[in-house]
Amino acid sequence: MGCIDHVDVTCKELLLAATSARQKYQLYLAESKKKVEVEQSDRKRKAVADEIEELKNKKVRLQRDNSTVDASADTLLTKAETTHTLKYVTEANSLRRTAKAKTLKFRWLSCN
Repeated sequence: MGCIDHVDVTCKELLLAATSARQKYQLYLAESKKKVEVEQSDRKRKAVADEIEELKNKKVRLQRDNSTVDASADTLLTKAETTHTLKYVTEANSLRRTAKAKTLKFRWLSCN
């Protein structure tokens, strides 16, 4: 029967096989490292894109809130004109000051 004891392997063939295996392993490690770097880069890009989207949504919400507050102030002023009550004017002014403060705060945040 064929035994493993009768295998002819020269030193040159063994060195060549070892060198080839080492090169393949180094190539595999380089590809793995590059793949990890690409994945990290993609995660960072996605995080930045998500943050930008969140800020855009926040801006839209703040603008919507400010327009709602302005509309409420306008309604109060109209009510003050029809009922000749000064209380509604002060409430409307308070709402407008709140809206203005939020607008200034948002502009300050968007500049930084």
